[in-house]
Amino acid sequence: MTAWIAPASVWLILCAIPCVAWLYFLWRLPPHRTSAFAAWGTAVLGAFMGVASSWIQRFVVELTGLEQAVSTFGAPSGLLYFLVFAAPLAEGAKVLAAWPALRSAHVDERYDGFLFASASSCGFAASQSAVALLSARIDIDVMLRVMLLLIAHPLMSSFWGHALGKMRRFRIPTGSFILSWTLATLVHGLLLHLTRSTSWFALVAAFPVLGGLAFATGWAARDLLARFAVSARPSRQSMLSLLPSPSLHAVRHALRRTDRPIMVHWIVVGALTTTGVMLTMVVLAVWFGHQVGLDFSAIEREDTTARAIVPLVLITVSILAAFPVSGYLITKASGSDNVLEPALSATLAIAAVLIMLGIAAPVALVFALAFAPIAFGLACSGAWFGLDK
Repeated sequence: MTAWIAPASVWLILCAIPCVAWLYFLWRLPPHRTSAFAAWGTAVLGAFMGVASSWIQRFVVELTGLEQAVSTFGAPSGLLYFLVFAAPLAEGAKVLAAWPALRSAHVDERYDGFLFASASSCGFAASQSAVALLSARIDIDVMLRVMLLLIAHPLMSSFWGHALGKMRRFRIPTGSFILSWTLATLVHGLLLHLTRSTSWFALVAAFPVLGGLAFATGWAARDLLARFAVSARPSRQSMLSLLPSPSLHAVRHALRRTDRPIMVHWIVVGALTTTGVMLTMVVLAVWFGHQVGLDFSAIEREDTTARAIVPLVLITVSILAAFPVSGYLITKASGSDNVLEPALSATLAIAAVLIMLGIAAPVALVFALAFAPIAFGLACSGAWFGLDK
């Protein structure tokens, strides 16, 4: 009856080590630290929420007979389960774990909301990962998938944690919090689908999502610490201040509509330009691949060796490289003083690609969704460098 206690304790300790280290780093980062009891208590509460969430998800999967669907890459019912039930349940449990600290007197700065969100997510990630490892047959593939989610959980909380600090005065959900929580839930659902499926294509697609989450977390933390440093200790410099520009404030300013009307024709031209550059880059990638002897048919066979990985990476990189190039070209050609038109044109091009993939190949649609935020960010980055600053 109690044989599971020892392995469960071992897995929990191993999964908790990186989470504790990350939370300790975030707690010590600002000049004025919040209550250690509140931060670590939130993490413990998040751990209980992680166990409860795992049990509920497993119960629902067994009850509905979705075992095969949740492990199949691109299965509509499996993806719907993650987006509609599993991800909202998990993100809601994290908010519930952070709520007592938010209602207390320990939230003085906006960074505290980010910290408590990370604390609840760290505890949630440690316990849920331990439960997953306890019930699975351990191999490298399972370990890698669990570790991806273990790292992603605290990063996903940065979306709504950034907005959580704004609620410190009124203690009621704001529009920005609801929007950011919804975004985190969608990303969480996509990551669950990518890491729970047995396809190695899904595992490859999970890495850019994780990279985007890490970048967004660093960006949000730097923005909050900059505000905190101004109000607390201006001379203090943090490690996150070394991140490259532009800042979050600068991006908001660049995306803000100016006095002139939006140039709709440049949005359409930009979308066509982005599509054309994408096709050109893919053609060049295929030509280069054939020159060096790559077998692109290995991708369709889902070969797990380097014969399929290298062509897939080449095609993916070529498509992503089109977005900063087109963003730069559109900004220069239009003479725009912000990145609004290039951003909208990139969004239009991405939406068109997703619609076509959704009609032609639903599996490819899920793969493209994982890279869509990266493509949008690259387009905005290219447009940023094209501005006459």
